[in-house]
Amino acid sequence: MPIDYTPKRKKPNKDIAGYRQQKKLSRRPKQPVIKTHAFISSTNKAAANPPNLIHRVLSKMAYGPNSSDVAHIKQLPGVSDETKVMAYIDEQLNPHTINDTACEQRLTGANGFTTLNKTRQQLYQQHFRKANGDTYEWSHLVRPSREVSLATILRGIHSKRQLKEMMADFWHNHFNISNDAYGVQPMFVHYDRDVIRPNVLGNFREMLYQVTRSTCMLIYLNNGSNRASAPNENFAREVMELHTLGADNYFGHMDWQDVPLDNDGYRTGYVEADVLEMARALTGWSFSGASWWDFQDGKVATGLFLYRNDWHDTGTKRVLGEDFYYTSANPQQDLNQILDLLAQHPGTNRFLAEKLCRRFISDEPNTAIIDAVANTLQQNWQAPDQIKLAMETLLKSNDFLTTWGEKVKRPFERIIGAMRQLQYKFRFNPEVEHTGWHYWTLFDTGQQPFFWASPNGYPDVTSHWLGTLSMVATWKFIQWISHFDRDGGEPNDRFLLNKVLEDTLIGLPNANDHTAAKLVDFWYEKIIGALPDSTTHNHLADLMASDDHRNAIGGDHNSAMDLTVNNWPAYNQDKLYAMVATIFFTPEFLYR
Repeated sequence: MPIDYTPKRKKPNKDIAGYRQQKKLSRRPKQPVIKTHAFISSTNKAAANPPNLIHRVLSKMAYGPNSSDVAHIKQLPGVSDETKVMAYIDEQLNPHTINDTACEQRLTGANGFTTLNKTRQQLYQQHFRKANGDTYEWSHLVRPSREVSLATILRGIHSKRQLKEMMADFWHNHFNISNDAYGVQPMFVHYDRDVIRPNVLGNFREMLYQVTRSTCMLIYLNNGSNRASAPNENFAREVMELHTLGADNYFGHMDWQDVPLDNDGYRTGYVEADVLEMARALTGWSFSGASWWDFQDGKVATGLFLYRNDWHDTGTKRVLGEDFYYTSANPQQDLNQILDLLAQHPGTNRFLAEKLCRRFISDEPNTAIIDAVANTLQQNWQAPDQIKLAMETLLKSNDFLTTWGEKVKRPFERIIGAMRQLQYKFRFNPEVEHTGWHYWTLFDTGQQPFFWASPNGYPDVTSHWLGTLSMVATWKFIQWISHFDRDGGEPNDRFLLNKVLEDTLIGLPNANDHTAAKLVDFWYEKIIGALPDSTTHNHLADLMASDDHRNAIGGDHNSAMDLTVNNWPAYNQDKLYAMVATIFFTPEFLYR
């Protein structure tokens, strides 16, 4: 059964059918409930054993370690983990050299993805506006954006280009567009595929330009209807406050001439008058379909970028103390020159450097690494691989390589990280009802991809993600996927969707090693990259050693158990799944 996307109400952002699908979770085939200890009460990293370098790096520049990536790094050239990690960083900085065919094959029409390869015009005409200007019914209209969300989940789990996926997440948040904004949904494939992803390690100025021309952003911040007769400040303000110079460089209603100059002659910030001038420069930057007239007299709107000269303010604009002139020979020159100024401005490059360091290192990164990344961005602002060079500076720094626990994983990272460790095999086919269970449950965690309502993107500070509701919803989701054993098939076609038991039997092939103590150490080190402290070890071993699932306390930690059966009352296999799921609840897994 296809996922139903009919809207229910504005808050929360889920529809009646989708919400009912989520509630079906409670009606899925019952499994024995394994009681676990609620021993996770703190996020004090001082009590945690730090992971090894490979796990640490994969927890920060990827969606977490899995067996495949750890094994891959260990076979890279070098005599130490440090040199192997450097080789891995070099590899990830060049994603085009990494074969990711296996992941991309999951995103084909054969697996239910029907919109990811449609052109910008096809998306507009086949999912948004009909030839007469009418819109399509809701489930058809939102299908492209839902497919991008599902593709993002699949790539997070399976892509070998992990840094690219992390950078795509970063830039989507930087140039945030909410998928709850009407009209964005049918065009979101274009925004993700053609605007963000090709530029995640490329040139910031080029990405800024493509964002400025994208149908999604023109709709989201109302610039598609921006005219000289009534300039709209929405997009102009966000370009300066969120995309380039940053709010810290805003001087309010100060006269532009009073804004101090830096050593290179740049105005050190912007004022309210600059926002108004930017809005004037953005007039006429629109798309086919933004005007009622685009559907009249036999016209058919395309959704493509459309510069409307009759809407453009042709007067001189003064931004950051510099004058920019309109010319009929090159009518888009004024805005393009302003974008050049913003892209090369030291304030922009420092703002970007701070955000990158905050994402990949800590909430309060050292000034020295921010300066180094900002300098790389500044010196290479016209280079096609500007962002790649900046990320090389960041990822090869001691600040990145030696820090751990300065950030926590956001809910999406925790869930994808758990799925990677579980080798989660769910297909996420948009036509399969169970896909909707996953999709709607993500809302409860507080981080459904692309659904942050305001233009500033999901918060990137630890304090925001330690709330009880988000934590509990995330843990419930992870516990569910650790046990979920249905993929839409008939009873004789069902199979377990993780490889917990398989990985255990491979890692501990001797049945005599299937003791609670050894099973805990094996899985804890596999997931975390370090052995647990004695308290954590004993709690987990008590769960694993219990001989009755109704009272999962105590037992012999050193007696082997039979993992080939899952019989009442011990349910050894289900205890194993529960023990592994519990590791995902530890502070050590939360850190990055």
